[in-house]
Amino acid sequence: MPKDNNSIRILFVEDLPSDYELAKQTIKREGVDFTSIMVETAEDMLSAISEFKPEIIISDYSMPQFDGLSALNLALAVCPKIPFIILTGSMNEEVAVDCMKAGAADYVIKERIKRLPFAIKEAMVHAKIKNEKEIAERALVASEARFRRLAENAQDIIYRYELQPTKQFTFVSASSSIIVGYTPTEHYDDANLWFKIVHQDDKHLLEELMVSVKEEDIKKPIITDIN
Repeated sequence: MPKDNNSIRILFVEDLPSDYELAKQTIKREGVDFTSIMVETAEDMLSAISEFKPEIIISDYSMPQFDGLSALNLALAVCPKIPFIILTGSMNEEVAVDCMKAGAADYVIKERIKRLPFAIKEAMVHAKIKNEKEIAERALVASEARFRRLAENAQDIIYRYELQPTKQFTFVSASSSIIVGYTPTEHYDDANLWFKIVHQDDKHLLEELMVSVKEEDIKKPIITDIN
């Protein structure tokens, strides 16, 4: 189904058309641009997820054929990145906590349905931030893997040394065993090893390197190579 540039696709899992209409009117009053459909069963929900491609799912908690927790579990199984909001006529604190622990982004009591538009906006913002964080983390892991492949095959020694929270080697290329006679493990076990093995005439250069690290960079690793 085509989507306008700024229109949000909302899938409602609801058994009462009157409650569905009330929710839509509440969202419209807050100026949210959206398109929506309503389903009542698990089969229809799966079909809507595949064809309608919702950006957020809002589900009633108590329904004759399909309850909100089952809908939540289904959404988590097939589209875990889509935020899910429980909308219910009544809910005690224990049930609300269970829903949140199970993976719901939020819950809204129908008697306080005016909060629904804000819950939608907040859930979507959090989902976007989480997705961007996951993308950044995957990129970092890929970058780390590339660095390690390059470092492991380098003929020079490549060190990664951290000053905070404790001074330590966090990476030493395998070539250290051949060039300086100490294995990476021996470096990891002794944070001061390079002060012990560097030539006496060059020790001041290493000391100056440590001192020259800027205060704002103190938590960043020192990466260098030794020919």
